[in-house]
Amino acid sequence: MTNNKTTLLILAALPFYLNDFNNIFIKHELLWLAIDYGAKIIPLGLLFYLLKKDTLSRADLGLVPLPFRQLIFWTMGITILGLCFDEPGFALWSKLLPSLRLGSIPVGPDSPLYTLDMTLGLALVAISEEVIFRGLAFTTLKNRNYSIPQIFLISAIIFGLIHWSQGPVAIIATAITGSGLMICMYCTGSIYPTIIAHYVINYLSFSGKAVEFWGL
Repeated sequence: MTNNKTTLLILAALPFYLNDFNNIFIKHELLWLAIDYGAKIIPLGLLFYLLKKDTLSRADLGLVPLPFRQLIFWTMGITILGLCFDEPGFALWSKLLPSLRLGSIPVGPDSPLYTLDMTLGLALVAISEEVIFRGLAFTTLKNRNYSIPQIFLISAIIFGLIHWSQGPVAIIATAITGSGLMICMYCTGSIYPTIIAHYVINYLSFSGKAVEFWGL
């Protein structure tokens, strides 16, 4: 069963690594959105199919409900922690490392698709990445008897590397932010707070509000 989960994690994560070629080569907005959303919907569909077939449990994916107060506490705490890691992290590493950015997202603020991508798109990012790179990753690595520090390190690396087209700054900054989000999965067994936190962090980052707040 452990080997099955490892294989499943690899299969679920693979589209995210391949999707960065989309950032490099695709400039047509609708085509980019179709590929980007598909790279998230397909692995999510696979995991929820296995969930329905009882091959996976909800706990395997971190889909564990929390009492309301605990949900609010962790959501607020992880969101604040993530915001402290994310944009300041990008600013710090940008001063220390070359950009080496290979691609970008073609849907900008002037696009008629911008609102769609900032709502549905970012929600899909938050759900898919938390299910796979926090929930499933934690379960898989724990079942393989990795220590907690190893789980945090390995999961941070595999999460950071899905941003490879954005260069080493993005890889390191997102790895650290992802490690911060993993604290919730470790402490509660749930990714519900991190899904919300992930969406808020991304929204504030992509909208430019986080940069304004930090004065970066």
